[in-house]
Amino acid sequence: MSLDVKPLDKFGAEIAGIDISQKLDASVVDAIRAAIDIHGVLVFRNAAPLSDSQQIAFAGGFGPLQHLSMIKMLGGGATRLDHTELIDVSNLDETGKIVGADDRRRHFHDANLLWHTDVSFDANRAVYSILSARILPPAGGDTDFADMRGAYAALTDKRKAELDGLEVEHSIWYSRALGGFTAVSEDEMATRPPARHGLVSANPRTGTKALYLASHASHIIGWPEDESRALLDELIDYATEDRFFYGHVWQPGDVVMWDNQTTMHRATEFDSLTHVRDMRRVTTLEREMVR
Repeated sequence: MSLDVKPLDKFGAEIAGIDISQKLDASVVDAIRAAIDIHGVLVFRNAAPLSDSQQIAFAGGFGPLQHLSMIKMLGGGATRLDHTELIDVSNLDETGKIVGADDRRRHFHDANLLWHTDVSFDANRAVYSILSARILPPAGGDTDFADMRGAYAALTDKRKAELDGLEVEHSIWYSRALGGFTAVSEDEMATRPPARHGLVSANPRTGTKALYLASHASHIIGWPEDESRALLDELIDYATEDRFFYGHVWQPGDVVMWDNQTTMHRATEFDSLTHVRDMRRVTTLEREMVR
């Protein structure tokens, strides 16, 4: 099946002509996967937000799903969402009220304003993230994306040869510390040990290479700390230049799907103590997670 695909600015595409709230047959799923292999980020405009079950069903067509317990732990065991496949990236607590200024969950999520790649801190990497807009603030709260394939392709052959084969350690606690969340217990840290991944990633279907970076990326294995940090910071600055950038301005009902292994993203600021931003994410993984 061919999709109605409208390329966006420098990368990404808007997909029309299908109803993702309904069960999709295999040919449509294959067409969507082929489109994201090309564009990296796909935007689906919907007249009304998907329900939780519809979002989970749509995501489930693209691979095994992540089940997250981290937010429950930080919130003292309570969550406002009924499905473990849904990751609550809103500014709401378990009662549906805006999270207080001193709530640990607010500070944990501050690092989402940094450039990152979902779940790169785990050995079982994220493939696709599917984020649904339920309630939006009147201004801000949008999502920026960086094209890591384009960034890799624009490197010189000499630079590519220098980067290929390097291995990087990723830790959620490193990115959280960058965002100011440092009061973490040993028990909490043990729930998310660091993981190692190649600095260059290749799409398993197309072979296309991309830089694999994130605020979770703490250091290059075997390198001196100062040289390691300098190179990672340099590459993140380079990969987020305007020529590799797409800024998504959310509309009610939008669903955005992106390939975590070929893009980075970050949230943008809004008045989160006054306005609600209800966003829910479902994430596919490389393989079934062990729970």
